[in-house]
Amino acid sequence: MKKLFCFIIIFLFWGINTAAIGAESTKDMAKGDAYFDVATGHRYIKNSNTTYAEYSKRGKLLRTDVPNTQPHLVKSNYINELTHESYLVYERYLNKEVVQQILLASDKHPAGWRCEAILPLSAEAYENPGIEE
Repeated sequence: MKKLFCFIIIFLFWGINTAAIGAESTKDMAKGDAYFDVATGHRYIKNSNTTYAEYSKRGKLLRTDVPNTQPHLVKSNYINELTHESYLVYERYLNKEVVQQILLASDKHPAGWRCEAILPLSAEAYENPGIEE
């Protein structure tokens, strides 16, 4: 009887603690206006307070309902937030050579180009290369 009583007390104590811990935890959420995945080249653009639209590296709309709680957006080492100072590198094959262009992240995706990388440098760094503040 004593063992049963101890088991019930331990079970109740464990149940109350796990319920309290679960109630206190909050889900992590992506809060930025746009994100870039360096592993896939996909771009995520906020379309409401709770969802993002996912675009392929060629600019094609893949999904419009990516939740802002998706672990990939929140915790991945490959996700970078795009700011007004971020630049994207676009590539295209032209005459059997790779041609690149660098555009602001806020610019529209150029037709026929692939988004390959992010350059989180400010415009001042491009205007004055080699000069550090």
